[in-house]
Amino acid sequence: MIAHFVGNGSSRSYFNHQYGTIIVGNIPKEPMQFTACSIIDTKVIDYLVTQNKDLHNQQVWCTQQLADYAKKKNIDGIWHTIYQSQYRYNSGHHAVNHLSQNKHIKIIHLWGMDSMWSEDLTSEMDDRVIRPRRPALNQQWRPHWLTLFSKYDKRYIIHAPKGIKEVDYGAKAKFEYH
Repeated sequence: MIAHFVGNGSSRSYFNHQYGTIIVGNIPKEPMQFTACSIIDTKVIDYLVTQNKDLHNQQVWCTQQLADYAKKKNIDGIWHTIYQSQYRYNSGHHAVNHLSQNKHIKIIHLWGMDSMWSEDLTSEMDDRVIRPRRPALNQQWRPHWLTLFSKYDKRYIIHAPKGIKEVDYGAKAKFEYH
């Protein structure tokens, strides 16, 4: 079985599959079919409140803290509290870690995860969830990827633009270029 995590970096535009388990980071701008949203940031809930939106019958993978916050703010959705807070884990780390625990999933594709190979931390959420200047989180996120990929007996395929400088994430992770 195959799974996909679709992040919010500009390379998410390479994603064009509609098979397997599809998890999206936060809330995608473009309409697409997906299995669940991975949300760990209360600012996403605040955005939903200010825009008078909810997630209706959407599956959301999150922490207990986020589910409680969404309930307090009356945001509808199907909240699965499957994450434990981890310092400097992003929604992609959490989702890929959870997907990796599924014995039926053999390959996990990562799309729109530009911070895995570049200094670019921009997100398609940036115009909806305004953030102060971010520290160089990619330098803190990358060691988590290496640890996560080495922990499970899976294959990880990182989708990236041609010409990037690869980061070594170990033998189980490979780059595929578009």
